[in-house]
Parts: sequence; structure tokens; C-alpha cells
Amino acid sequence: MIKQILTGTVVVCLHGLTFGQACNIQFSGRVLDQGSKEPLEYSTIAIEETNDYILADSLGQFSLRDMCPGAYHVQVFHIGCPPEQFYLRITRDTQMIFYLDHHGELLKEVVVEGAHDSFQKSRTQKSITASSIRNQAGASLADMTESVTGVRTLKNGSGITKPIIHGLYGNRVSVINNGLLQAGQQWGADHAPEIDPNTANTITVVKGSEAIEYGSSALGGAILVDVGPIKEDPHLHGFISYAYGTNGRSHTLTGMANRSSDTFGWRISGTLKKAGDQHTPDYFLTNTGYNELNGSLQLVFHPSQKTEHEVYYSLFNTQLGIFAGAFSSNLTELEEALERDVPFNINDEFSYDINPPSQKVQHHLLKYSGRRFLNPETYYEWVVGSQYDYRREYDRRRGGRADIPALDLALFTQTLQLKYVRDSERIRYKFGGQFSYSNNTNDPETGILPLIPDYERGILGAYGLAHYPLGKFELEGGARYDFQTLIAWPITLTVPREVVKTEHVYHNYAITIGGVYQPKADMVSRLQFALANRSPEPNELYSIGLHQGVASIEEGNWDLQPEISFKTIFTQSIHFEDLFHFDVSLYSHLFDGYIYLQPQDELRLTIRGAYPVYIYEQEDAWIRGLDFVVVSDFSHHVEWNIKFSWLRGTSLPDNQSLSLMPAAEVSSELSWAIKDTPLFKGSRLSIEGSYTAMQEHWDEEAELVPPPGDYFLLGLSATTGLSLHGHILNLGVTVSNLLNIRYRDYLNRLRYFSDEQGINIRLSCRYTL
Repeated sequence: MIKQILTGTVVVCLHGLTFGQACNIQFSGRVLDQGSKEPLEYSTIAIEETNDYILADSLGQFSLRDMCPGAYHVQVFHIGCPPEQFYLRITRDTQMIFYLDHHGELLKEVVVEGAHDSFQKSRTQKSITASSIRNQAGASLADMTESVTGVRTLKNGSGITKPIIHGLYGNRVSVINNGLLQAGQQWGADHAPEIDPNTANTITVVKGSEAIEYGSSALGGAILVDVGPIKEDPHLHGFISYAYGTNGRSHTLTGMANRSSDTFGWRISGTLKKAGDQHTPDYFLTNTGYNELNGSLQLVFHPSQKTEHEVYYSLFNTQLGIFAGAFSSNLTELEEALERDVPFNINDEFSYDINPPSQKVQHHLLKYSGRRFLNPETYYEWVVGSQYDYRREYDRRRGGRADIPALDLALFTQTLQLKYVRDSERIRYKFGGQFSYSNNTNDPETGILPLIPDYERGILGAYGLAHYPLGKFELEGGARYDFQTLIAWPITLTVPREVVKTEHVYHNYAITIGGVYQPKADMVSRLQFALANRSPEPNELYSIGLHQGVASIEEGNWDLQPEISFKTIFTQSIHFEDLFHFDVSLYSHLFDGYIYLQPQDELRLTIRGAYPVYIYEQEDAWIRGLDFVVVSDFSHHVEWNIKFSWLRGTSLPDNQSLSLMPAAEVSSELSWAIKDTPLFKGSRLSIEGSYTAMQEHWDEEAELVPPPGDYFLLGLSATTGLSLHGHILNLGVTVSNLLNIRYRDYLNRLRYFSDEQGINIRLSCRYTL
């Protein structure tokens, strides 16, 4: 079997002596930065079994002589880097390259398909590594992706967030959960992806046009959540962590354990979260608590060196409250609520209670996958997956009906995928096919018209991607086609209400072409073009009624047609040795028939209360923007970075600004890495400031109130690792909104009613086995 790469991407070359000879083996290699591939000077390499410590030189090189054949746990440390551990079997002279996470802002995805995966070279993407995920225990998936330049979050109160990539979100951003397109996101923007990010080893944001591999609807990009391979180590390893947040008095307990042999490996993980009412600088956000219970199990079997099988199961289970102050019983109260500094329906004391309005969401994912290598450069892969989503919404119902859900949805999705990959030095290509079937049903016992109708959908798709190197150039291209059928049973908007059957047939496609130019090792230019169309989702066509999570009425548009888009993205990366790293991306996205949720200048009174109204509209549009990041490193002790994002979205017929487009944002972080000692490893202090401008481009005729003003947030963090007899105890403290600033975020759809959270101090500890 071609071995899966250990965490950090390890490259091994063996030569020299044979097994069984005397203890005269030489163990040598280098330690490099995973992001920039620069040497990490004076790193420490520790051999747990022999208590030997090696100090690398100024080029990151190390060497240890007179080792005996055997199995060893090797720990690698460097100033400011999270410690990493590797398990190695050494039988002869061995040279290795260890990669550590030092420049997280510059990291490209590290995923190995076969011996290597050079498809990643041309991708416009960034990754969040396992160490960063562990340090943010308690944060949501969308909140974690905000660390990537050009990614923002669409919020629905304090507990529901969705990622925004280059101004696009929801149905235009594919979330890939361990190789499967996450189901349940078709229900709308009022709920977050049902994924526990604590189970992941990498979270990758793919901004470029190559996201077509994950569906023709991934116009904005894709979020790849990958649990990764199980480390090849016959010993039991894992971690247990706990985090406490002062705002909401949140508790997060996470654990993971894994073990692997030559033929079989397993990994199990679980997360328990509990939080109460969040707090602004001035008042509690009543009914904003949540409870979560999540878990996953991964089994890997290698019957031969060329074949592997994997079974993966995950459960996401949550109950969350919806901010009580966003709901009004009549039009007069709603109009007053839109103008108040302090919202209605809030309590003066903290509580963990979750009362209606609230939601209960459950997501099951079961996947079987297999991979067969024909040779070291070629393999094929098959995947069979099932997902079950269950969602209940509870409203403030009278007459003893509070326990009866106002919405009861169930979505069952089945998926079959096949893929063939050829990854050689001369030419690289992959092609595959996918089939999925979804069945969405409502419980009629709710007594309320369903928000999303019953529907059945089938999608049959095929795609291909190819890369061809030409010296300093590399050409790339890809295409995808999806045949889709949709049968729905919506309820008419006119009276008398009727259930009708509608049928749709869509032909979706995507074409991409681009290239990479690398005149020298520290300079890379990328240019990509993509043409794609996307058919409307069921919620865009047929939504009718209250979207509880955003406290608004949303109506679909039965006349929507597929939208066509043309995207151009240019990225320039320059690295000047250790001192300076520079990345800039320019992008333009033209739409023919852009589908979006248009705010209406209307407040509507219903038997469930008074709410603002949104309707799905369609028109030509243009979204363009700029992402910029600079990192300056001073001898690996002091690091400074600055990030800037600017975006503008307009409708082309009238040059009117599009709603819910992110405003310009700039942030900067200064970090100080403290020198390692025999006890403390990877210690780091950071201070970060971010400024978000006021959104001055908005539709005055549609927005209920003007966008909120600009704001500046300050944050602090400190982390360290204690080396305890070969194990690591990580300790951390993070302070967000340090100055306890009162502000509202334009991208929060409940900004009409409340301020954002105030200061939050998060304390965390993690013990690694």
C-alpha cells in the first residue's frame, strides 16, 4: 500500500544498511515551514524512546547517528509552531522532511491522493490546519473560516452563521463533509451547516474555479471539511480538550482517540457543547443559548498494499434558541423595535433556558469509500453515502400547543460517486461521475403551511479536470455537466390554497480554464476563467412563510430560471525569503439572472406575529473584489500580518447596490513567539485589531433601516504547550472584543433588533496523548 502521509506531510527516503545490523543508523533531514517551504532554523527534534534531543542548524537541517533499528515517536518543535508528533519505523539510514505550521495565513491545502497530489498546486485556496482548529474549540465552522482572507460570515443572531466567499453564500457555496456534499443547506440561510468542525484535521476554503469538482452550483467556492487519514501508529493516541467562554458561560468538551496497524485503523471523536444567553455590552440576548452533542467514527481497512476501504459515520445534534427580541406581536411593536437601542423581550438575568422560538436539528452521515491503486501514479475511488436531516422549529403557540413544532422537515439523501485519478509528472488528470437522490418531506400534523414543500430531486453528473506542465507554465482546464430533475408539491400563494405538482428538468454545466506561471520558486501567478450555470434551489422557488431563524417572511418565485455566471480570478503570490510574504487576488463575477433574496419595503402582520418580508428576485448583476494579505516575519520570533478585503455588488439594469454584500474590512495581527524551554513549547502571544467600514452601498428603497456604522475590534490571545513526559498539555486564553465595543454588523440579519456580543474571554486546555 502507498502510505498515507502523516500530519504535516512527511517525505521519506530510505537507503543504506539492512535490518538487524548494529546500532549505527543515521537519522537526518530538515524542518520546513508548511506554508512557505522555508527552513525553520534551530528546531528541536526529540526522540521519545531514547530521550535524545537534536537541534537543527540555521538551514533547518539535523542529524543523529548511532541509532538502533526500531519504532520511534518523534516530536518536532519550533518557536511559535504547534508541536507535532510522528511515528516512524527506522530500519536503515533515513532522511526525512518535517513540515510545521508556521505561516498559517499562507497555507495551501495538504491532501495526499496516492503518493502525492500535485493537483493542489494550482488551486486558489487556503487551509485551516488541525492545530488551529483545536485552538478554536467551541467556534462554529463558519467562524473558523473567517480567518481566511476574503471569507466573511452571514449571521442570523448569535448562534447561526454561514460562510460567505467573495460575496456569495448559501446555495452557491458547497460544503463538503468528508467527501460528501452536505445535505440540508437547501432549506435556506436561517441555519448553519450541520457539521462539528472539531472532528476535522483540515478545513479548506477553495475560492477558485476548480470547485466545479464539488458541483456546478459551487459558483462561490467550496468549504472542504476533511477528517484526514489515521496516523499509522499501533499505539493509542488522541486528545481531550475543554474550553470555557465567559460570554454565554459556554462549555465545550471535545475528545478524539485513534489507533492504527498495518491493516486496520480506527478513530472516534465526540463533542459536547452548552451555552446560555449571550451578552452585549449593555444587555442579555435572551433565549440565545444552545446545546450540542456530536460524534463520529472512522474505520479504515487495508487488505493489501493497493487497496483500502473506509467507513465513516457522524452525528450532529443541536438545540438552539432564537433571540426573543426579534419577534413582535403586532405592526406597531415591530416598527418601534426597528428603532429601539434596547430590544423588547429581554431579561435582566442570565439563563441556560431554551424556550420557543427554538430549533432542534439532527444530521446523520454514513459513508463507505474504497480506493484501488493500479500503480503508484494511478488509482480509482468509489463512494456510497447516505445522509438524513431532521429539523423541528418551535414557536410561541397558544392553547397548550407550544410542544407541537411549527415546522417539521425531514430530508433523506443518497449519493454514489466514482473517480479515476492519474497523477504523473508529465500530465495529471481526474474524471468522475456522481449520482444523488433527495427526498424532502413535511409532517402535516404541525397545523401550519410548510415553509419548504415536499419534493424529490435526482442529479446525475460527470466532470473532468486536467493539468499539463510546460516548463514554468502549467495549463489547467475542466468541465462538468449535471442532469437534474425536480418534482415538487408546493402550495399556491393565492386563495383558496391548493397543492399542485410541478416538474422541472435542468441541464447544468461548468467550464473552467486557466494557468499557473512560476518563473522562480518564490513567485507564482495564477489566472482562471469559469463559465457555469446554476438551477434554482427548492427554497428559492417555493419558500412560503416564516423563516424563524431570521425572524422574517420569505417567499419563493416560481418563475426563476437558471442563472449563468462568468468568473475571472487572478492571484499573485510573492515570497521574499524569511522577511516578506505577499498574496493578492482580484476577481470579477458577472451574472445573467442572478438569484437573490430582495428585502421588501413591507412589514406584514400574521397570526404568528409581525415580520419584515423578503422575496426571491432575479436580475443581471456584477460582483467584483480584492483580497490582500501580507506577512512579515522577523527571525521567527516576531510576526506581523495585515489582511484587506474589498467587495462591491451591483445589479446591472439599474446600477443599484445588492443587499447583504460585505463592507470593506482590514485587520492586522502582531505575534511574538517565545523561545522554547524544556517545559514550555510553542508559546505565542498575539494582539489583533480589525476595522470594518460602514456599508455605504445599499438599496435605500428596500432596506428597512440604514446599515449600521463602522467599528473597530481588538483581540488578544496567548497559547503555550507544556511538555509532560512525551505528552503535550496545551493552554490558551483568547479575548475577543477586548474593548467591549457596542456595534451592529451589517451581515447579521437580526441587526435590526440587537447589538453584537460584547467582550468574551475563552479559556482552553488540551491534553494530547
